[in-house]
Amino acid sequence: MTAVFNLVVPILAGVCFIAALYFAGQAFSARSRSSAQPYDVGRQIVRQSMLVNILRSLGAVLVGLILLGVMGLRPLAFEPAPQSTPSVLPTESLTAVPTPTVTPTLSVPTVAVSPTAPLPSPTPTPLPSPTPTPAPQTARVSSEVGVWLRSAPGIDSEQLQWLLEGTLLIVLEGRETADNLEWQQVQLTNGVEGWVAAEFITLNVQP
Repeated sequence: MTAVFNLVVPILAGVCFIAALYFAGQAFSARSRSSAQPYDVGRQIVRQSMLVNILRSLGAVLVGLILLGVMGLRPLAFEPAPQSTPSVLPTESLTAVPTPTVTPTLSVPTVAVSPTAPLPSPTPTPLPSPTPTPAPQTARVSSEVGVWLRSAPGIDSEQLQWLLEGTLLIVLEGRETADNLEWQQVQLTNGVEGWVAAEFITLNVQP
């Protein structure tokens, strides 16, 4: 068992260090791609990817060091405990001791009858309080000249409405990349839905 353990742990530690080198390489590659992005949104996404790969690399190094530490301490737990040699007691002649006869005395306990305790009254169960529905994420148009609300992601899609700076938008789940731009799906206060370029809107901070 010890031999298998000493073989498996170094292999796992080596895999962790190789993974750390791989994630470090991914982070360095993401850093070089950050300067090539034409918009701030794309650069932010690349920077986030670089930070995630750096954290993964550090985590893999930490796990590898822990495995090496466990490999250094584990064999001590498998050392066989010293076996004690039982000592042989000398055989002595035993003299039979007569066992006294004990006559048991039975005592009848007296049972006191207590009055019947009153039954506890049921405690009413409190009703759960309703959970408030979270408010949707909102944003505002941050372009001085305004921006087009389009029917689909892309600069060639149908133009639905021209939105002026400061127009309030409700942010939906859709987000896609088209024509080297990030497009966000939004909804106007009158219920019209469409897509706008993400770099021309600013998300409102949730309270």
